[in-house]
Amino acid sequence: MTAYIARRLLITIPSLFALTFVIFMIIQIAPGDYFHQWALQPDLDQRQLRQWKREFGADKGWGIQYLRWLRGVLFDIRFSSERVRIADFEYRDLAANRSAYAISGTATPILVPLPEDGTFGLGFNFEAPGEIGVLGRTDNPNAASQRPGNHWSGDDFQSVEMELRNDRVRGADVFLRIQDGNGKAFQERRSIDTDEPASVALTDADYARFGVDRNKLKGLFLFAQQRGGRPAVLEVSCRTGGTVAGAVHHTLDPLRRLALVRNALPPELGDLSRCDRVAFRIIPAPAPPMTATVTFRDMDANAYATDVRLRPGVTTSLSVDFTELHAAGLDTTRMGPISFRGDVPGSLFVDEIRLEQAGSGFHVGAPDFGKSIANRQPVWTTMWPFLKNTILLNVLAILFTWLLSLPIGIYSATHPYSWSDKAFGFMAYMGMAVPSFFLALLLLYGASLTYDLDPANPFYELLPIGGLTSANYHDLGTWGRMTDLARHLVLPVLVLGTGAMAALVRVLRAEFLDKSHMQFVVTARAKGLSNAMVNYKHILRNAVTPFVAGFGSLLPTLIGGSALVEIVFGYPGIGQLMLTAVRSYDIYVVMASSLAGGLLLIIGNLLADILLAWVDPRISYR
Repeated sequence: MTAYIARRLLITIPSLFALTFVIFMIIQIAPGDYFHQWALQPDLDQRQLRQWKREFGADKGWGIQYLRWLRGVLFDIRFSSERVRIADFEYRDLAANRSAYAISGTATPILVPLPEDGTFGLGFNFEAPGEIGVLGRTDNPNAASQRPGNHWSGDDFQSVEMELRNDRVRGADVFLRIQDGNGKAFQERRSIDTDEPASVALTDADYARFGVDRNKLKGLFLFAQQRGGRPAVLEVSCRTGGTVAGAVHHTLDPLRRLALVRNALPPELGDLSRCDRVAFRIIPAPAPPMTATVTFRDMDANAYATDVRLRPGVTTSLSVDFTELHAAGLDTTRMGPISFRGDVPGSLFVDEIRLEQAGSGFHVGAPDFGKSIANRQPVWTTMWPFLKNTILLNVLAILFTWLLSLPIGIYSATHPYSWSDKAFGFMAYMGMAVPSFFLALLLLYGASLTYDLDPANPFYELLPIGGLTSANYHDLGTWGRMTDLARHLVLPVLVLGTGAMAALVRVLRAEFLDKSHMQFVVTARAKGLSNAMVNYKHILRNAVTPFVAGFGSLLPTLIGGSALVEIVFGYPGIGQLMLTAVRSYDIYVVMASSLAGGLLLIIGNLLADILLAWVDPRISYR
């Protein structure tokens, strides 16, 4: 039997994770997510929103998010040490960034947007060799951080890391507006990459879209902002067909948005009404290879410096082991500023300053289902109280179902077509026909009528109409708590067990009657065996096989059906939690709940197979 169970698990586990992957993809394909509703709030700090996304891995692709979740479920297997960020440049304007990190030095600091993930990095523009940029704080001033304060510690961490790049201009954002004498304006926006020029068409059809009179152009507005790197030149050219009618050059500024042309028609472009296209091209400043010197200091001014050779546009990871810092006399529990120096004019991009935790990096821990996005608590901590209540409800419903369906089915089969059999048959058909949520509403209505009775009536408030416990539950004694819990479970168990019991009664009755006419039963009666011996040892043992086989689907069916019942009765079970999680896009709670449902399906089918082999000797584990 052990080998059989092992084989079954080896087969079902991959299927279970395939199921979770499909559910994960369906949730991801659905429009919006948990963070989308907050992104529309104008008063929300956007850097805090980006920090939340990074904390829950929502800034990564779908595949990475699923693999990270799967890694946690599989005993939280990790092959690399954890990193803790100590500098998070999630500030919209440079003034706030400078204030938070005490940025100083002779180099010009700029805030560089990262379009691939919507975050920012810090840049230092060196106009001359030897200029220096200083990052004065090495703790984490970000209010959205889960661990504010100084993180440096020789015991907890083993190295400091950062990303460096000899940055080139990444492009520019251009806004063009052409106005005529009637106050109508043609306007377009373009994002220009360094290696990909852009243009704006100025045909009659394009002017007509905005109702602009092409023959009465009055003025031109041109705004642009450079994205990262040293100041570059924007070339604006007017083209007629394939001929360049005129061109003008403007120096950009990565620090701010510039008004290059304001309400004028530059004579260098000629007659703008004759142009059918305005083209934009960025001419970047040269970016030679750079040797960046990174210097770490503690509060006592002890210093450690290291050089990094950076090719233009290539990101390089710098890692400095704490043993090197300690050898230079630095106290890593009292770290001071980090300074950056360039040996040539250029732009140095700095991001992802973090500490690597001490240890080998390989780690196997308890399964980790992630954190709930809604309440920022571990998923298991959030889910277990609800799952425990659902398991209690369904175990009682299964006991109710089997303890009633077995004797009723046998009685109906041994008294076929009697008035009692017809009565049980009618109730079974009604139990299968009435939806569980509708039956729950009917029972709730019936229970609510007892609340209108006289308090002296023995049926007054006989059964509660919702919840799991009463308001004074914790003030009751042990027996009082058990009684209160039982009273709250009566209606949900009755609703859940009725439909399943009705179906099992009909199955057992039909199988019992079918086996009653078989040859081995005739032989048993011919031997003179009693009716009880024939019914319970020969007929029932063969008739109960489909009954037991249904147990495999009974458990997950009850779990799925209990969701509606829990919502109707206000029962604090996994159904209510799942509904809330789906509505709020709390993806990790949904995934954990789906995994729990899949595990129940596997356990139910496995138990059904084991019971089948026990009740039917013809079935072998092999």
